[in-house]
Amino acid sequence: MSDIGPIFGPLDIAMLALIIGAPGLVLGAAVGAFAWRRHRVWGALLGAIGGLLIWLLGFVLWKASPWGVICTREAVDE
Repeated sequence: MSDIGPIFGPLDIAMLALIIGAPGLVLGAAVGAFAWRRHRVWGALLGAIGGLLIWLLGFVLWKASPWGVICTREAVDE
């Protein structure tokens, strides 16, 4: 077992969240700009925030599910 572990600061965690949530950010901005045609910039901004949050929530729920487990203890023992 290694003594070296990942050490993440607040900026590292924010960068990881932006990388993981990038598809939701883009899709949300597109949907928001299309849905609120009168104020496209505000629609894109609010849509991007909503899309990012929904994508990150989906990612967290997926990782908590049985399908989100990359390596199980049984696979390691074999």
